[in-house]
Amino acid sequence: MQDMREADQAEEQQIAQERTHAEGHLEARVLHRPIWELPTLQPAITLEPSATVRDAVEAMQQAQMSCVLVVNQGRLAGIFTERDVVTRVVAQEIDVDHVQLQEVMHPHPDFLEMEDEIVYALHQMSLGEYRPLPVVDEQQRPIALVSMQDIIGYLLAFFPQEGFNFPPSPAHRIASARDGA
Repeated sequence: MQDMREADQAEEQQIAQERTHAEGHLEARVLHRPIWELPTLQPAITLEPSATVRDAVEAMQQAQMSCVLVVNQGRLAGIFTERDVVTRVVAQEIDVDHVQLQEVMHPHPDFLEMEDEIVYALHQMSLGEYRPLPVVDEQQRPIALVSMQDIIGYLLAFFPQEGFNFPPSPAHRIASARDGA
């Protein structure tokens, strides 16, 4: 009887090791897939460098996007983000109707190509503290945007147990606020 229990335990341990090994391979395969496999890639919104800040903000609001890509002759020349609105426009009290994007954009932004791997996109976003990153074609023409949210959503589809089944944590409870506090 004892031998059967030990054999069952050994078999269960072997199955657990095989599952862990298989999950590790799944993780590697998912992370090394190309960007074009992300189902939520957003089309890029582009404006010319001569467009005004107001044009950019209105385009961002209308498309519900966090940035616009600035193109010169169809090629990526810069990026203008919500963060730029706060730090370069509002904080500087700039006239949004007269200041052009070329004056407040980030020139020569980092970008991805459709064949770049998801893990590379995560690496670039982490290094540069980027939320969205432009995706360009071979001629550096913007074709899409990829965000950290796109990638996290994609990964959670593969690992729902790991992403959605955390037990409550006392450190993350939201304290009830008093009225007026």
